Amino acid sequence: MNSPTVVLVHGAWHGSWCWDDVVEALRSRDIHALAVDLPGHDTPGSSARKWNTMSSYVEHVNRQIDSIEGDVVLVGHSMGGLVAQRVLETRTLRAAVLVASIPRRGVGALLARLIKAHPDRVASTLSLSLWAFVANDERVREQFFRPDTDLDIVRHAGSKMQNESYPAFLSMLFRWPRPGVILHNATPISVVAAQHDAIFTLAEQRDLAATYDAELTIFDCAHDVMLERAWPELVEHITTVSNR
Repeated sequence: MNSPTVVLVHGAWHGSWCWDDVVEALRSRDIHALAVDLPGHDTPGSSARKWNTMSSYVEHVNRQIDSIEGDVVLVGHSMGGLVAQRVLETRTLRAAVLVASIPRRGVGALLARLIKAHPDRVASTLSLSLWAFVANDERVREQFFRPDTDLDIVRHAGSKMQNESYPAFLSMLFRWPRPGVILHNATPISVVAAQHDAIFTLAEQRDLAATYDAELTIFDCAHDVMLERAWPELVEHITTVSNR
């Protein structure tokens, strides 16, 4: 069986930069890897408002896949996991890996948790900006990293975080993926969860795996699996999936 191309899709506030170590490690194993920048995510550190739609994200990834000869393994992190699920509604791929992904019922439960824990940050979204969630290193650590993650890693990620699109956020709330369609298209799916994820719960990730009758792997890390200390384990998982 020919080696597939691994297409890596980042999550909200991130860009293709978050996959740098993963891409390098996969290529060292002779696995072709491509990390995409979703529309509006090519200016690291920008706090400017974004107006891109979730549909534009999905269309962009579909165009990337269309340009590839041979099989594709699609890897989506967080919001990128929702993008991946939306892509799988319209096509069948070699495999897909959902990493700390948006659950099957969107981000409604997450929003409820945020309203309780950080009402000021949620209130700031009335300005149609999501920048408040990544406005400083403390907030970046709180959401994406373990308390003991090296400060240099947190600062590096924080310097590259950028605002996320408000229209895309609304899609995360109200336009859930369609599991029945995805299962019909029969792409093999695996789910990777983070034991210490401050954004999505393990129960939500277990539900996501059960929805797709998918293998669930839990790593001892926080939400940003590809930047946390478990990233070599993620590379091993993607390699295993790619070689099936």
